[in-house]
Amino acid sequence: MIKLSEESLKVLKQCLLKHNPALIPVIEGSGEASFTADFYNQLRQIVRDELIANGLNDDYEPNEYGQVLEGVIDEIGRLFMK
Repeated sequence: MIKLSEESLKVLKQCLLKHNPALIPVIEGSGEASFTADFYNQLRQIVRDELIANGLNDDYEPNEYGQVLEGVIDEIGRLFMK
């Protein structure tokens, strides 16, 4: 399973449910060692898509939900940028 905080994992699953539900069993069932940088970037792109769709104010600044999504993007990035 992907090693994120409980809250970040919950948000990631919500994003996947909206944008690519087929990946939910992958992040729940695979060992972290099997995930590649490309896979992590795919997850980050899905969260970015959600950020663009629902996480920005009219002035394109992140709203509260957007700030949460940015945190998830950062947390996923730290998993493979060690």
